[in-house]
Parts: sequence; structure tokens; C-alpha cells
Amino acid sequence: MSGIILVVSLAVLFLIGVPVAFSMGLSSVLTMAVDTGVRWGTIVQQYINGISSFTVLAIPLFILAGKVMNVGGITDRLFGFARTLVGWLPGGLGHVNVVASVIFSGMSGSAVADVGGLGIIEIKAMDDAGFDHDTSCCITAASSCIGPIIPPSITMVVYAAVSGTSAGALFMAGIVPGLCMALLLMAMILGFAIFRKYPRDPFPSLPKIGRALVDGFFPLLAPVIILLGIYTGVFTPTESAAVVVAYSLFLGVAVYRALTLRQFWQLVKETVAESAHIGIILAAATLFGTVIVKTMIPQKLLTIVSASIHSKFVFLLVINVFLLIVGMFMESAAAITILTPIMMPMVMAFHINPVHFGIILTLNMVLGGLTPPFGIINFVCARVGRIPFGRLCKRMMPWFGCLLLSLLLVTFIPALSLWLPRAIGLIA
Repeated sequence: MSGIILVVSLAVLFLIGVPVAFSMGLSSVLTMAVDTGVRWGTIVQQYINGISSFTVLAIPLFILAGKVMNVGGITDRLFGFARTLVGWLPGGLGHVNVVASVIFSGMSGSAVADVGGLGIIEIKAMDDAGFDHDTSCCITAASSCIGPIIPPSITMVVYAAVSGTSAGALFMAGIVPGLCMALLLMAMILGFAIFRKYPRDPFPSLPKIGRALVDGFFPLLAPVIILLGIYTGVFTPTESAAVVVAYSLFLGVAVYRALTLRQFWQLVKETVAESAHIGIILAAATLFGTVIVKTMIPQKLLTIVSASIHSKFVFLLVINVFLLIVGMFMESAAAITILTPIMMPMVMAFHINPVHFGIILTLNMVLGGLTPPFGIINFVCARVGRIPFGRLCKRMMPWFGCLLLSLLLVTFIPALSLWLPRAIGLIA
């Protein structure tokens, strides 16, 4: 009975437009009032527990780091370096777009930060070079999806906080899948370039390569510092976020002199607002998770799934379809905090590594950002690129298919996610 009350009340609150955090909180309180026997003092305790995790502290820090890099002149230099590196390939600036996103993802951990910061530079440069505007926007939106996969990743931090999985292991597990996504996108760009005869830059001279290396040297050090620091145990993933903020501030203020105190204060205010949104969701989700456990919903679902699905392959296929649909309608932090406690017993029953599942979940949520009606990545890209949202969604279909292929590879080849963290001893 209590499980029905929880699910129905949550669905009704969603349908009438109540924000996710309040929907989870209200449905949990209503269920507790009727049937679970949980003490009312638990409400306050669970809300505090939801945001008092040391892991969660990484979220505002990574958000701030991405904003500082966009304003502090770091993204411009990253784009310039990427252009020198691969701009001479067939498809020129399309490849530059992808490589710049790979590098930027090693510092920001957010697709929205990528498309909102690098996107402005990338779309203008591609348009000026002779790419059609729709393709410029599509490649920018697609390449930004690499942001939450290659470490650091805000989405993975949320999953780690909810599931109890090692954030460090998740970070390392995202490197190979992220690079696979980049290679598939670059292969598709190469095909488009040959068919449509897109322009490319001339092969750079040695002096130009040298200047690009000098300009990009300090920004390129950031992902190296993060990965080496986590790998060697010098700092935790959360502490790495603080290191990125400090390093980005140093570059923006002292080296490039592009960031003023007034601008930094504005970035801090924006970060507080965005972090509060995620924090409220996490707090409500912790209470929601407690009530879910009390209502035995995961165990009941596990019984149903076990009776109807006997193959790990089929289970993974069904889970991917389900998560893609959820990602179409829900913000990733909310979806992860709601679904993870429900799905983990089923994941463990089918002997799926929680780290592998975390990468699958993250990639599904990212792809959800490209799909209507609530595709946040496409919304931001449409605003930045000044293109109608509906037209962008239609033009994105081939690129979405390319990323969907990467999802299938990651899902059914666990070694893509698990090889690196196993090799360095982060998981057994």
C-alpha cells in the first residue's frame, strides 16, 4: 500500500508541474504519514545527510571552475591549440570542435558548460570557415556530451554520492568511453567532410605549432594535474575540484589577466544558484531513498524483473531504453537520485559492476539532454547558435545515432569502462 502511495503521489505531483525536489519530499512525507512507521525526526536528519557528504562538495566547485575557464580566457586558448592540432584534417574545425571538448571536459565536467562556453567560439569559427550553420550547431551539441563522461564529471559525482560507489573509480572508468565517443564523432565528421567537401586549415608551420603549444600549455596542465593527483592519491576527486578552481583562478587573474573581481563575484553568485538547485534535489532524494527502502519497492521490482527477464543482455537493453526515455523528461541529477536506489538491487542481482552501471547511467542521461521535449543541451545550443530548437533536434538525428552507438559499445563491452580502474587498482 505504501509503495503505491509513494509512486502515485510522485507521478501526480510531476504531472501538475511541482518541481522535482518538492515532489520527492512531499510524496515521501505523505507516504511516511500513512504507512511506513519512519520517525518524523528522520525527515530533517535525511535532508541534512543528503547534502553533508564530502563528495557532494565537488559539485559547486566544478561548476565554478567551468565558469571561471569560460570567462578567464582559458577556453579561447584551448580552442586555438585544438585548431592547430587537428584543424588540417578533412573536416577541419569539426575535428577541432571535438578535440576542444575532450580537453575542456578534463576540467569542467559539464556538457552545459561546454556548449555554453566553447560553443560560442566553435559555432562562429565553423560558420566563418564555410560550414553550414546547422552542422556547426549539431557538432557542437554532440561533442559537448563528452563533458560528463571524461573526468571530472558532475553527473558521476551525483551518482557516487547516491550509490556509495567510488568517485575516483568512476572518473577513471569514463576516460576510455569518452575517447571512444570522440573517435566515433570524428569518424562521422570525416565522412561528412569528404561527402560535402567541408573546408580545412592548411597544415601548420613549426613556428605556429610552437606558439599554440605555448598558449595552450598552462590550460592543458589542468586535466593532467587532476588525473595524476587522483591516480597517485595526492588528493581525492572532491579535492581535485578545489585544485581546478584555484588553478583556473590563477590563470584567469594572474597569467591572462582576463578575470576581474567583479566578474568573479558574479560567477560565484551564479554557482551558488545552480548548486542550490542540485543540493535541494539531493537532500530530497536522500529522504526519498529512505522511504523507498522502507516500502520494499526495489525488492518487489527485483522479483518482477527476475521472473520476466533471465538474460543479462536483455536486462541491459531494457534498462537502456528505459533510461533514455527518462532522460528525455527529467534533469540528470533528479533522475539519478530517484532511480539509483531503486535500480541498484537489480543491477547487483545481474552481477553488473556498479562502476560500469554508473557509466551507462551517465551516458544515458547525457543523451537525454539531446532529445525533446526537455533536452537541456539542445536548448543551450539553440540559444547560443541562434537556431530554432525544433530544427536543431531534427538535424541532430544522425549525430544522436553516432552517440547511441557509443552507448551500445559501452553497455555490452564492460572492459571499455572497467579496464582502466582495474589496471590501476581502484576496483577489484
